[in-house]
Amino acid sequence: MRRVHLEAAEDHVERLAREHDPVGAVKELIWNALDADATRITVTIERSVTGAVDKVMIADDGEGITPEGCTTAFEKIGGSWKKHRHTTIGGRPLHGRAGQGRLRAFALGAFIRWTTIAEGIDGLQKTTVTAHNASRNDFQIGDSTPTEGPTGTLVEAWGRQSVVLDRLTADRARSLLTTEFAPYLARYPKVEIVFDGKKIDPTAVIQKQSEERVEFEHDGAMETAVVRIIEWDMRVDRELHLCDALGVPVDITETRIQAPGFDFTTYVLWGRMTEHRGDFLLGEASDSPVASLLTTTREHLRSYFRKRAVERRKEVVDQWKDAGLYPYDAEPTSEAEKVERETFDIVASTIHRHMPRPAKHQKATLALLRESVKHQPSNVNRILDEVFRLTSDDKSELDRLLNRTSLSSIIRASTSVADRLDFLAALSHMVFDPEVKKLVKERSQLHKILENETWVFGEHYQLLVSDRSLNQVLDRHLGLLGRDNRSPQPVYREDGSVGIVDLMLSRSRREHDRQQHLVVELKAPKVRVGDKELQQIKSYALAVVEDAQFADVRAEWDFWLVTSEMNKVLRAEARQAGRPRGCIWDLKENEYTVRVWVKTWSELIDESKGRLQYFKEHFDHDPSVEQAIDYLRHSHLPYLPDALIPTPREGQTDDTGADALSSTDAAADLV
Repeated sequence: MRRVHLEAAEDHVERLAREHDPVGAVKELIWNALDADATRITVTIERSVTGAVDKVMIADDGEGITPEGCTTAFEKIGGSWKKHRHTTIGGRPLHGRAGQGRLRAFALGAFIRWTTIAEGIDGLQKTTVTAHNASRNDFQIGDSTPTEGPTGTLVEAWGRQSVVLDRLTADRARSLLTTEFAPYLARYPKVEIVFDGKKIDPTAVIQKQSEERVEFEHDGAMETAVVRIIEWDMRVDRELHLCDALGVPVDITETRIQAPGFDFTTYVLWGRMTEHRGDFLLGEASDSPVASLLTTTREHLRSYFRKRAVERRKEVVDQWKDAGLYPYDAEPTSEAEKVERETFDIVASTIHRHMPRPAKHQKATLALLRESVKHQPSNVNRILDEVFRLTSDDKSELDRLLNRTSLSSIIRASTSVADRLDFLAALSHMVFDPEVKKLVKERSQLHKILENETWVFGEHYQLLVSDRSLNQVLDRHLGLLGRDNRSPQPVYREDGSVGIVDLMLSRSRREHDRQQHLVVELKAPKVRVGDKELQQIKSYALAVVEDAQFADVRAEWDFWLVTSEMNKVLRAEARQAGRPRGCIWDLKENEYTVRVWVKTWSELIDESKGRLQYFKEHFDHDPSVEQAIDYLRHSHLPYLPDALIPTPREGQTDDTGADALSSTDAAADLV
């Protein structure tokens, strides 16, 4: 028996374990087995008498880990033998190359044991490795013994009492595994994955598949990728898998398109994807080729599902016509009738799966729906909700579909601008009203609301981190640059403490090959800021300037302190001659530019209003306080002060009140 100590900070190992994501841990351990050329992988979940997850076991018939390889595999992060290979010994594509997969086992249990049999220098050898989450960096490697058994590895995890593990027994866990391994299982049909007693069989739940080549441009050159779309006969998360040319996933991001009524997964296959791991985090505005590829892919998806929606709608309507259930006889004779018919088809085909099965009931339902669309279009959502008790997803999908009428572009544009004007009026009410501003809390309310309205800080930024330590802010910065995380030492402020920043936003500036970051420190409207708060934001800036690990990085950092009121000394410092209004510091250190600003809520709101002034004049929308508060209730109800939360009607719970408000607002969108 020998002890191997992993060369990494323990908190870093804990982060890599991602203990909040047990399904991700199972996926990673399955990939480890596939990288060992396994043909059968079995995931067994043992339950306690109360039904809770008690133990998780992942067994495979792969090549195993040799006694010589155990030390290398467990003594450091990033030392994987896969790093310099592209295929397994058996010729299959490799998935993991970072040497971190084994650490994910800590998400499944407090006690971990690997039992592996492999062909070593001295023939078939059996080796056992154990670990405990009380000391994640220490692995006990047992003495290898000769054996006659077949090669393979058994990973066992137990002893973690957490409701998080119950996610493994939910239907979503099986769907996530199915979508993850569908391309691999299609390419290697002899490979078998059994999860919780049942085989993962993507072919049994695939409704339709599509595969097309797409071209995208980067730096003046054309690149080609393959977009594969799988529509499922089950509920799935809408994920976009960024894969190498063989279909092995490198990253997973969100689809970010509207395709109501469709359960699907998108796989983008591109030969250079592994060179750009993590680039999707930069967003579509960056100069990475992945950004251009994502833009092209999402345009392709929108076009594809527009066609599929028409096909599906036509199929449903044709079935009703054939059965004599369709409530219209003749073709529309006017533009108004055409729009009405189109709206009816959209609404009816969206809710058809909720309709009663008997034909006579369907016919009556469709007739009533026709009258609602014709005479009460603004109440369609509310009526449907009351009749069919639609889920929130169904109501959201219906809203999105109805916006695809001939007026959809105007509706979407005006709604977006109106929402922003409403929000600015609401923000003004929250930070300036003498009574309301006393009640507004900084982190639990104002922070959470602005986290979802980051456009007020500038259209070109995207949110990277929220309410995180300065260490994590700088780690995300290095992640954008494609570097490993910082060395384990934390970044300290001048007083030795670790600061917590409110919001960090980022953008890439292609013309100067620089990253530009904005760190925002919000202060509640009742707080009058002075030297203490100024020193706090300055200390964040100094922590960036003085950290030697970032000396060669070309980046601009702007630190904003946002407040309603400031003392006289700070006001004078914010109005120095020769500097832009509000600029306290303007430092240049190595490749860094670091600026510190003090901005008032009034200035922030006026700047945002200026960007919307043209639209405000042409849409003729000047929201009242009541309209502004209605927007807050509709979009940010969980984070409002009690004074702004509507009082439920008699016999109605708070949740019901919120749903009724949402339904009314949604119906109004249809007018």
